[in-house]
Amino acid sequence: MSRLAVLCIDDEEMILEALAMELEPHFPEIELTLLDNQAEAEEVVEELAAAGIEVAVIVCDYIMPGRRGDEVLACLHARLPDARTVMLTGQSSLDGVTNAINRAGLFRYLAKPWAKEDLRLTLKAALDSFRQEREIQRTNLALKELNESLERKVEERTRDLVQAHEKIREYVELIDQNVLISRIDQEGKILSVSEAFCQRYGYTSAELIGKNYWKTLHSRISDEQVDAIKRRIRQGETWEGELEHVARDGRRCWIQELISPNAADGALIVGFTSILQDITDRKVVERMSITDALTGLYNRRHFDAMLGQRIMQLRRSQEHLALYMIDIDHFKAYNDHYGHAAGDDVLRRLGNLLMERCDGGDGLAFRVGGEEFALLMNFDTEAAVRRDAERLQEAVNALGIRHEASPAGGDLTISIGIALVRPGVEPSADTLYRLSDSLLYQAKRAGRHQVAIEVMKLGA
Repeated sequence: MSRLAVLCIDDEEMILEALAMELEPHFPEIELTLLDNQAEAEEVVEELAAAGIEVAVIVCDYIMPGRRGDEVLACLHARLPDARTVMLTGQSSLDGVTNAINRAGLFRYLAKPWAKEDLRLTLKAALDSFRQEREIQRTNLALKELNESLERKVEERTRDLVQAHEKIREYVELIDQNVLISRIDQEGKILSVSEAFCQRYGYTSAELIGKNYWKTLHSRISDEQVDAIKRRIRQGETWEGELEHVARDGRRCWIQELISPNAADGALIVGFTSILQDITDRKVVERMSITDALTGLYNRRHFDAMLGQRIMQLRRSQEHLALYMIDIDHFKAYNDHYGHAAGDDVLRRLGNLLMERCDGGDGLAFRVGGEEFALLMNFDTEAAVRRDAERLQEAVNALGIRHEASPAGGDLTISIGIALVRPGVEPSADTLYRLSDSLLYQAKRAGRHQVAIEVMKLGA
């Protein structure tokens, strides 16, 4: 592999010096190139290439004179599609991050001021990812050349079979060392695993063989999901999707999994083969784009997407769908009295409370505005919704957050508007949202610290 470079682009000399001081001692084998003028980025890349140096990672500030960081990364990504891109700033908007993800294949976003350990780990992960991709490319090329060589040798001379068998052995060993692959019988018991698979999950092959594949590695897969995958395999079809796995030490990772049926005598399905690709880093970036940074809840963008999905699920559900709109009473007065830092702490505490209520179930919690939150919950009965709303208000009261600036005095409270959809009713997302929002303001007009609930009528 040619010598690798990390290209750092920032219009502030102090930032570039800080990056150099932090990275050079930890990555002595890397050519660290510092650039304070983004307009020269393409030219510097060409000069490095001419010197036989390959740019593996590009670290770029977002706010710079001329082009923004996401635009610079997009241009460099078109020139260097394999280079890992990292955006470094304290002022990037969600649109900027999203643009960098979509157009520049953003590997990671780091906020200023960065944590030194986070910076080092990010650069190490980016370099490792780049090297791994290069290794895979070389491996794929080697495999292709090997296959072509074997075909020529078989056609030309049968006496070369011994050499061909040796090449096949090398091929299998290469797969064993580099591909996460396993074979499983129709009962779900593991029959064999590659060495790469064992290293990724922290087991030996002896510890895995004979264990139930679904129970050992899949952390949050339901029996219904397993049954659906098995049905597809029994029909002789391949299944592909994203699943969450758990390693021996408890580390969770997201996997792109390809499951293909294994047939005996050309017809009878006797098990399946699973090939895995770790997509954890990609999922982290995806999660950032749908998460509210302050509370950790889903953001308004994800709320808009999920509301329509939940309504469509009513077609095959016998449960009631409840949309809660929640607002903190007299929150502006709280901010004015206690300060915005205290206000942010209240938002985080309420966000944690709502997240805990959804944990382990099918409920979803969102922050949709400044002090406005939303819940999407399923219930068996209308009475269960009313009981849950009362318990939510009691839980907020139990937080005991003093609000001396409230006209009512005492502790901080919330108002709740709930639009309830019965099975068989399928309103538009906009209609459901408007009803819930109007119920919220009805609760506030009634004196706040109130719950207003209405069942949506058929045909609404």
